[in-house]
This record gives sequence, C-alpha cells and structure tokens, in this order.
Amino acid sequence: MSDMLGISSSAVAAYQRALGTVSNNIANVSTEGYSRQESTMTQSAPRKQASMFLGTGVLFTAVKRAFDTFAESNLRNSNTDLATQEPLVNYTQRVMDIMGDKSVGLSSALDDFFGAANALSADPASSVLRSSFLRSAEGVSSRFAELSGQLGLVGTETNQALESTTKQVNTLTSQLALVNQNMASSATEDGQSAEILDRRDLILRQLSDLVRIKTTFNTNGSVNVALGNTAAQGLVVNGNKSRPIGIDTSVP
Repeated sequence: MSDMLGISSSAVAAYQRALGTVSNNIANVSTEGYSRQESTMTQSAPRKQASMFLGTGVLFTAVKRAFDTFAESNLRNSNTDLATQEPLVNYTQRVMDIMGDKSVGLSSALDDFFGAANALSADPASSVLRSSFLRSAEGVSSRFAELSGQLGLVGTETNQALESTTKQVNTLTSQLALVNQNMASSATEDGQSAEILDRRDLILRQLSDLVRIKTTFNTNGSVNVALGNTAAQGLVVNGNKSRPIGIDTSVP
C-alpha cells in the first residue's frame, strides 16, 4: 500500500508541474519572443525486491523549449538580408521618383531649354525667342535648385535613420551583453532557463531586423555578435562586453 501511495504521490506532483507548464504556455501565447515549453519526465529508479525490480513512479526532470535552432538561424539570416536591402531599395525608389517627376525632374525643363535654343539659333535676332530662351534657362536653373532641395531632404532623412538605427543597435548589444553575463553561471546551454534563452534569441532577432549580423554561440549558450564580413571582424558583443558603434555623417 505504501508503494502505491508513493507512486501515486510522485505522479500527481509531476503532472501538477506539467500542467503548470501548459498554463504558462497559454498565458504567454501572445508574448513576443516566447517559445513554447515542454515538460520532460523520466522513470524513477526501480526498487529491487527479491528477484524482481519494481517501478517506483515518475520524476519531473526539466522544462525545455520547443525550439528549432536551424529554423531560427534561417529566420535571422533572412531578416538580415531584408534589413540590408529594404532601405536601399526604398531610398533609391524615392530618388527615381524625384528625378522622374514632371514638376520637379529635369527632363521637361531640359526639353524646353533645348527647344528654345534650337528656335533661337534659327532666328537670333528675334526678341521673342530670346525672351523664351532666357525663361527656359531660368526654368532649368530653378529645377536644379528644387532637385537639390529634394535630394538634400532625402540625405537628411537617411542620416537621421542611420542615427536612430545606430542607437537601437547599441541598446540591443548592451542588453545582449547583460544576457551573456547572466548565462555565465552555467557551463552548458542545457543548464540555462528557457526564459533567458528566449530573451537571447529575441534580441538577436531584433538586431537582425536592423543590421547584418554574424553570430558565434558558446557552449553555455552565450553568443558573440559581429557586424563585419566574418564572425571575428567587427565584434560588437564579445561575452559580457558590448562595443558601441557610431556613424560619421560628415563624410561626403
């Protein structure tokens, strides 16, 4: 009877904790960066009685993330590729729209200018044609000034976007360095809590939305992050240390 009660007691305790894990999954279904958790259980050590081994119940051993490292890595790489190409495409499209706009672009103004020049060359003595030529020349000049202003605005917005992105990157790398510091107490990734691993992966995902990154994972789950062409070039997170980056907008 005592064996039956002991086995039942261990089973109830184990599945209570398992239900707690399920409840936690439901509660965090909309939490950004949360990975679904799974309970793992193992058979408790059997007890030998006479020539037989009798089971002694079940043990709740750990809570693990239902997490696909390969899929997460591919997602980060895809985000990084998109993050590096999308701003370039957007700003290029804006410049093309400005240059091709009939009211701002140069095409129509230059057509009028060369048309007036050709007409004036046929009758240089005509005061009407000279006036028309001067007006078209002034039109080209004003178009250049307008284009300069529009392109200058694009350049200013680009610099502001770069400054904002730089601040966000520095904030995230500082947070990641703190996460690495908190992970230093365990020698293996299996010894880390699911919450801290989720936090690490969320920060990496947010970084990949901003810049192209290269990552190197250590045995305890901490990660080094580089912005260069290789994982060792341009390190911005190295263990529990982060290195802030900056931009120089004065370079033409």
